[in-house]
Amino acid sequence: MTEEEFKKVVLKSIDKKIKNLKKFEWDSLAHLSILMNLEKKFPNKITSIKKISTLTNFNDLLKILKKNKIIKND
Repeated sequence: MTEEEFKKVVLKSIDKKIKNLKKFEWDSLAHLSILMNLEKKFPNKITSIKKISTLTNFNDLLKILKKNKIIKND
């Protein structure tokens, strides 16, 4: 997955028009939706990532997904 594809998943999950996603923090329901959509694309890979359930912003989630090679580094 690319960073742009990840951004689309997040925007679809939070269902809002946001100009600067990197500064936006979402609530627990949006976070659950994001994780569920990612898990559909990567079965059994998302929920096994430690501390992923505590991340409530784009940058932190992006970093951990890159670290776990879900998102390709540029």
